[in-house]
Amino acid sequence: MEINKKRILVIDDDPQYGRMVREWLKDDYLLSLASGGEQAFEWLAQNTPDMILLDYEMPVMPGPQVLERLRDDVHTRDIPVLILTGKSDRESIMRIISLNPTDYLRKTIGREELLEKVAAAFRKNRK
Repeated sequence: MEINKKRILVIDDDPQYGRMVREWLKDDYLLSLASGGEQAFEWLAQNTPDMILLDYEMPVMPGPQVLERLRDDVHTRDIPVLILTGKSDRESIMRIISLNPTDYLRKTIGREELLEKVAAAFRKNRK
């Protein structure tokens, strides 16, 4: 049933990647897409997702800045955030980990692993 599905907001400036993630997750979750931080915050003003998948590298408002704003807002600070990144070098990964996201995912992740990581993040953040 649609009513019982958890809602995920995907914030990514690459519309093709966002559509792929939506296609992969749509059977298990309700997905909304935002092409950047400003669009995401407009959506968040009227909606509350159960999780956010956040692109690390975006123009205008990069992922770390979006995450900082999310954590500074009482309405969004407890939403689990998974960082999406195309980076794989140690320095970049350490920078991402230092932001303390719920988890981070490489953009090369496959469908099954993405489903597993999202489900694991929901289990980890169950209240």
